[in-house]
Amino acid sequence: MRTKLMLAALAGVAMLSPALSQTAAPTKELPYDRGYDKPTPRADAVNAQEAPVTANLNGQSGAAAANTASASTADQAQYDVDRQAYLDALVQHDRAVDRTDARYMRQQRAYADAMSVWRVQVQECKKGHQRACKLPPPNVSDYY
Repeated sequence: MRTKLMLAALAGVAMLSPALSQTAAPTKELPYDRGYDKPTPRADAVNAQEAPVTANLNGQSGAAAANTASASTADQAQYDVDRQAYLDALVQHDRAVDRTDARYMRQQRAYADAMSVWRVQVQECKKGHQRACKLPPPNVSDYY
């Protein structure tokens, strides 16, 4: 029982130690703290020294952004032209495929018609009609 009580007390102290250490405030400024959040003479001196550098860098990034925006406008225009050309090419391709598909269907119909006539011709020949046996096989191009 005594051991459990001691362990509980140690656990309580261990849980409170981070909270206690956070309440202690630093007594002096850190050497690398630029003091942005404190209105002090040191912060004003740092800001005065860095203000021209910051303004120069902001100007450079603003110019770069303007160049990027104008380049983006030109790129977007070229993209729109390329996209329209691609869509036009797709439409032409689809027309060509439709023509090819229609031609293929006509060829298939012509072949099926020729085969149908040939089967009738073979049946007539098997029935003994010599005239049907002497006929040449149907030509597919006659049905096209």
